[in-house]
Amino acid sequence: MTERRDERFVVVTEYGRVLVTVRGDRAGLDADLLDVTLPSDDDLDDVPLETPLRAFAAKMVELVQVRGGGDARISGTLFDMLVKEKASEDLSRIERAAKRLYEA
Repeated sequence: MTERRDERFVVVTEYGRVLVTVRGDRAGLDADLLDVTLPSDDDLDDVPLETPLRAFAAKMVELVQVRGGGDARISGTLFDMLVKEKASEDLSRIERAAKRLYEA
């Protein structure tokens, strides 16, 4: 797998804004693809576009597809199913992380 740069997004959840970092050293299906933190003022300046969580769903599908399955050897049909499941799982993970961060 080719290592990519980390990508950062400010995602707006029902709890508040979070900074989602898509790790460049991970494949799309890796469990630790995302890091979710509270954004600093500098983060908000560096990532000027905020995306509502529901609109971020399409981006998550794209991110997982582009980053691929890593070393997994799976059929195209199975990969497509896993991409949708992984994107859905990551959206839920972002929402849970936002809740935890804002309750702290």
